[in-house]
Amino acid sequence: MNKKLKTAIKIILFIGFGIAIFMLVYKDFDFKNFASTLSDIKWGWLIPASVISLLSHVSRARRWQLMLETTGEKPRFVNTFFAVLNAYFANLAIPRLGEVTRCALISRYEKHDFSKVLGTVVSERLLDLVLVAILTIVAFATQANVFGDFIAQHPEINDNLKKIFSPLTISILAVLGIAGICLLVAIAKGKLDRFKFCQKISKFINGFWTGILSLKNAKHKLGIIFHSFLIWILYFVMLYFCFFAFEELSSLGILAALMLFVAGSFGMIVPSPNGMGSYHFMIIQTLIIYGIPSETGASFALVAHGLQTLLIIVFGLISTALIPIVNKDK
Repeated sequence: MNKKLKTAIKIILFIGFGIAIFMLVYKDFDFKNFASTLSDIKWGWLIPASVISLLSHVSRARRWQLMLETTGEKPRFVNTFFAVLNAYFANLAIPRLGEVTRCALISRYEKHDFSKVLGTVVSERLLDLVLVAILTIVAFATQANVFGDFIAQHPEINDNLKKIFSPLTISILAVLGIAGICLLVAIAKGKLDRFKFCQKISKFINGFWTGILSLKNAKHKLGIIFHSFLIWILYFVMLYFCFFAFEELSSLGILAALMLFVAGSFGMIVPSPNGMGSYHFMIIQTLIIYGIPSETGASFALVAHGLQTLLIIVFGLISTALIPIVNKDK
């Protein structure tokens, strides 16, 4: 199949999947009523949220610059910054395309080895995974009482949980988990390389492990750790500012916002444009637990996700136009 045609099909399927999820989530939503309530939204809060979003990209670009210096390279900050913005923009078309795109840009304009640059991205993703895990633990630990009260008010949920987490189910999951770990170890060691799919998994696992080792030998450990926390703090603050744009949400508190942030982050994992549909679903369902009507939750999800997507497009277009200009002598 023609490479361009294959890419076009991937983009269409990717966007189509996101639209399908979105339509499913919003099939009962009254968009006319939403349009009539737009005047009630305090749009001024979205300005500092936008500034915070830009600062998070600055921090991510600086962290990446520090990690690239660990490999012996010295890229200019302006290039890592524009490359990061390009990455988010490219991810709107195809999942993870942005990671390859930003590596290609640095490799092209800074004359760095592509494989080395790609290795730092693997390390970055590892750090992000650790931070999300920490935030998830904190969110659930501090909001356990909220979930407990919600389950107590809905006995049918409690009954379903007992069925799902029965001794038999737990035993089956344990056996499957152990078998899965053994299989991954075998794949990582190359024992199943006769299968092409296993080769890809093996390459991913070994690359992930290489990323761990590279972090261990990083030159700027404190700077990398500082920016890793700062990036996710800024992501969270951006969402928290959006809270104040809605009267019904402004009184929920910072811990509720953290829980919502974690839920939204998991929604972003689904392969759809910027988490389209899945992000909205997670936000709506989480707000229901806090007593917020689904209609209000759906409106908030539209505004918060819409702002994120708009900023990605605007910043992406600007960076795409500027990066060749700032590198015109290269």
